[in-house]
Amino acid sequence: MSAAPSQRPFSGLFITTLLCLIIGVAAADRQIIALIKPVLDQTFGWSARDYAAISTWTQVAAAFSLLAAGWLVDWFGPRRTLGAALTGWSLLTALHAVAFSVLDFILIRAGLGAFEGAGTPSMMKFIASAFPRSERGRVIGTLNAAPNFAAVLTPVLVAFLLPWAGWRALVVGLGIIGLGLAVCWLLRGPSVMLQSHTESHPLKKEHLSAPPVRRVIIAFSVCKVLSDATWWLLLFWLPDIFHTHFGLSLRAMGSASGTVYVGAGTGAFIGGVLPGILRPYTGSAEKARRIVMGTAALCVIPMMFVFFTSSLPLGLILLTTALMAHQVFSSNLFGLVTDWLPAGLVGRVIGIGAFCGNLGGATILWLSGFVPMPYLLGSCSLAYVAAWCVLLVRVGPGWLERTFTSSQRTHYAVA
Repeated sequence: MSAAPSQRPFSGLFITTLLCLIIGVAAADRQIIALIKPVLDQTFGWSARDYAAISTWTQVAAAFSLLAAGWLVDWFGPRRTLGAALTGWSLLTALHAVAFSVLDFILIRAGLGAFEGAGTPSMMKFIASAFPRSERGRVIGTLNAAPNFAAVLTPVLVAFLLPWAGWRALVVGLGIIGLGLAVCWLLRGPSVMLQSHTESHPLKKEHLSAPPVRRVIIAFSVCKVLSDATWWLLLFWLPDIFHTHFGLSLRAMGSASGTVYVGAGTGAFIGGVLPGILRPYTGSAEKARRIVMGTAALCVIPMMFVFFTSSLPLGLILLTTALMAHQVFSSNLFGLVTDWLPAGLVGRVIGIGAFCGNLGGATILWLSGFVPMPYLLGSCSLAYVAAWCVLLVRVGPGWLERTFTSSQRTHYAVA
């Protein structure tokens, strides 16, 4: 009995690291497609609308899969749900090697989006179940940083390997890495995951309809729509912005993108720890979180001026600051759900909110084929202030603290 506590931190650290690698590989896939877009344009004769259609269908599939994934994670646990999804994702990634048309890419990437939807609910379910409340912000920040640091390494590797191996070998290699991670997850995941899943059993569907829970779901979902648009837009179009607006080559484009994502990864980690640092001065972790999120929302606004300058250093500063602030905002938005809702509801609530965020991303990506990029970035830069206002009005710190006391969380969690 005494050995269990000493084993848990090690297992938790191992699985957190493994989750970071899984998230990083998924982010690398998105980044590779964005980086090799000029090559694919030349190879297949893609237009801007073709690329917009491919990215849009990826987001739509990912959005709808999040709804199912949230329920599956709550019922079957993150180990089996994420393990099966990662296996399917890896096989489809390798199938890029036999794609030759826009329809092929749409079908493959829509399938990838569908499997990818299991990632976020699994990650947040793990955090809500396996970590005490005081540590969740830090872990969320660490996991949110993973795709950003992957985005730093990916351009360097692509620039080095693409001339030597070709783009088809790159995606096959990524699929093989994904399969290896899936095996590790399925073999080593149970030590923490099974224990966590039994501690917070699945809940009946009517608990999602409890008025306080429904209020959190609506606010969280609206904020995901407003804030995720920037992330998805830049994830697919950032290299192209550097290529078309600033005239960078493939190698320079990768370096510039890497600089932006270093800032984003730093923002994710900072966003996880800042509320804890400010808490002694505010008297409440939630009030500290709102100050951090409000500051981040203001820091995104200057992004609207990217297309008003031809200076690469200034453009880098504006885009880096925007994605850094996005990750600060995003880490704390997830923290609001994992901190205040019962662990047994987290998978489904995260799934619903992420579904809405992905639909918002799909919409902005579809619009990118018709609306000039400066207008889209301008809209995205103001959306965070709107999201912060939604949180203030609908789920303010005082309301959360009055509504979700320990006893009330237990009431909402027990069937």
